[in-house]
Amino acid sequence: MTLEQRTDRFLSTLFRWVEKGVLLLVGGLSFLAIGQLVMAIAHNGQIKLEDVLLIFIFIEIMAMANVYFIRHAVPFTYPMFIAVTALSRLIVLQGKNIEPETLLFEGGAILLVSIAILIVRYSQRYSLDSLEDCKHSDTKEDGLG
Repeated sequence: MTLEQRTDRFLSTLFRWVEKGVLLLVGGLSFLAIGQLVMAIAHNGQIKLEDVLLIFIFIEIMAMANVYFIRHAVPFTYPMFIAVTALSRLIVLQGKNIEPETLLFEGGAILLVSIAILIVRYSQRYSLDSLEDCKHSDTKEDGLG
């Protein structure tokens, strides 16, 4: 093995472990943030919708980190779900004094992100189905199917 190959292998391993460490940190900080929110709710004695939505954002961040550890890749839809929840929380935080145009723009943003999620999901399903069809037809042609 050449020096360049050893260096590439070492750096790849280093970055992989740093990535895992940072993801573990993100998940742990999200868990701590949920704990802080629960403590604040207990201290204030009331549960607000904005707090619940923030908890959902932290749960989605933890789920995204978990999926990465399982699949070694994050589906594109996870950050999009976080964006929808964050936009919803923004609308709730602005209250009743929000300008109608602003509400339409933010609602439109939620709609666009939701449509993008649907497109990504259906395109993934379609591409996976066609991939399975190709694999199935290849095994039939080889006499293995």
